[in-house]
Amino acid sequence: MDPVLIVVVVAAVLLVVGVVLVVVARNRSRSRRAALRSQFGDEYERVVGEYGQRDGERELRARLKRRRELDVRELDGAERDRFGQAWEQAQSAFVEQPSTGLRDADLLVQQVMRERGYPTERFEERAKMISVDHPDLVERYRSAHRTSTEVESGSAGTEDMRQAMVDHRYLFDALLGGGDANRTRRL
Repeated sequence: MDPVLIVVVVAAVLLVVGVVLVVVARNRSRSRRAALRSQFGDEYERVVGEYGQRDGERELRARLKRRRELDVRELDGAERDRFGQAWEQAQSAFVEQPSTGLRDADLLVQQVMRERGYPTERFEERAKMISVDHPDLVERYRSAHRTSTEVESGSAGTEDMRQAMVDHRYLFDALLGGGDANRTRRL
């Protein structure tokens, strides 16, 4: 066989293998991207917009990895009842003193998270873990937290605080496990 022909055949085979590898890599990348979009919903777009495609997806994969390392557990019935009563107290406090009720609700969400096994040291870490388990609620959580911060500086209005209470309630119900979403919608 002619050596030139051998070189051409080997080069053609290597080219085909290279093209196949590129196609497979692109499909895997698309598949991972689709999985992240499905997992995180709107949070995917927010993070990719903030970090860029590659770094944003890396950030979301890191969140998934971190969340898998946590030992998050469900609450038992007695714990749910206790927290439910505490929520009712926070809600009652809100009627009389909105800033106090909102502060109590914010702290109560943190207590439920701590009890379940989520990290609670820093808000941003809490929000990242919530984005994994409750991507549909993480923006509500961020908004409620912003309003809670504005309350401390005196710049939040009563309507803002009411919306923050509703936002906290959605997350609270989800964290409690099978909360009454209809009751939340009535708030």
